[in-house]
Amino acid sequence: MKSLNIVILGLGRVGMHVAKILCNDIHNVAVIEIKDAKVATARETLDAKVVHGHGADHLVLEEAGIKDVDMLIALAGTDEQNILACQMAARYGVEQKIARIRNPHFFEKKGLISLSDWGVDHVIQPELETAKEIVQLIKRSAATDVLEFADGKIQLIGIRLDPQAPVLYKTIEKISEEFHEHIFRVVAILRNNKTIIPTGKAHLMPRDQIFIIAEAKEIKNIIEMMGKSDEKLEKIFILGGGKVGRATAHLLEKEKSLEIKLIESNPEKTLRLAEELRDTLIIQGDGRDFDLLAREGVVDADALISATSDEETNILTCLLSKHLGVAKTIALINRDEYMPIMAPIGVNAAVNTNIVTSNTILRLIRRGNIVSIALLPGVDAEIMEYQVSQDSKITNRPLSKINFPKDTIVGAVTRNSEVLVPVGSTTLQPNDRVVIFTVPHAIH
Repeated sequence: MKSLNIVILGLGRVGMHVAKILCNDIHNVAVIEIKDAKVATARETLDAKVVHGHGADHLVLEEAGIKDVDMLIALAGTDEQNILACQMAARYGVEQKIARIRNPHFFEKKGLISLSDWGVDHVIQPELETAKEIVQLIKRSAATDVLEFADGKIQLIGIRLDPQAPVLYKTIEKISEEFHEHIFRVVAILRNNKTIIPTGKAHLMPRDQIFIIAEAKEIKNIIEMMGKSDEKLEKIFILGGGKVGRATAHLLEKEKSLEIKLIESNPEKTLRLAEELRDTLIIQGDGRDFDLLAREGVVDADALISATSDEETNILTCLLSKHLGVAKTIALINRDEYMPIMAPIGVNAAVNTNIVTSNTILRLIRRGNIVSIALLPGVDAEIMEYQVSQDSKITNRPLSKINFPKDTIVGAVTRNSEVLVPVGSTTLQPNDRVVIFTVPHAIH
């Protein structure tokens, strides 16, 4: 695995999250932050060079070692600062520049200058990435989480087990025997906010949130096997016409036969949304208003997405909608401490923009032969999609004979176009793409 010299500009929630992960690897990390309190926290918690200053100042960049850097990740508070930092990094010969950019005007095709002209190699759009995750959850109605690997051939889904689930109190080994016609792997269990990397002897218990990896075409059968129904959600309510709500509506409009309603309280924003969204009914009003929701037919809705800028409002409206009979509720939640309580209080799924953004950045970094990396809200584990190299020591030996770190599961293998869910006798071959689920201390 190649060690990279990486500079991270900006230590907000995303910047700090990415920095902590990269500092636990073999990379050399420097971080730049202008706020005193964040600098002090970084010096206490990160195994990184911490530089106090403005990320678009060439002297600050040089102090961070920009002349010898392989990658810049620009996560400052403004798009303009991130673009300028990438432009300056390009002058210093930095090979990879990643910028978080929120303003959609930077992506308009009619502009004469593209972001690449300013030195930006990869763009992270947090709100668009969040909207994509929400749409995946709408498509998989029974899932609490959905991640794709191997270009969509493999899916990892989260399912919370109901008290009447037919698989309760059985071992994973027994469930696999009973449903031998379906190939899948349970790679993690979240129980009482504790992450368990299970063996075949592990039992499934009521209210467990389990994470299952399988070929995408098998997911529907596996959901039914767990006592859930993956019904198509057709009537969708969206609360909040901000960047996430608007992007979600745009993506949902591309799906056929959906009835979409979006509620926004700001009159001016309501008018703009009505002009932008052709197949979405825009309603001006307060999404917390019982009477308004009832009048607009939320009792007949299949799903409600609460994507306002206020997290407490998102939680309350989801709970209100569940009370009114909505089958699936999705809340936009960006405070990490709220994530573990979402399912216990009755919110079906929660989407965290910070984690979604971190996942996107980590996928772009491609550490060594790692094709992609992902995290799950509330789960103390990491999922890596790894390409086996030609000279790898783990090829041509059964998995059962390889001394993998404790709390590590090989969840799936893609070989050419074939998807395999491995067993102990499976041998890996060069160029296989392998999805691994592991805990933080085993990553290195």
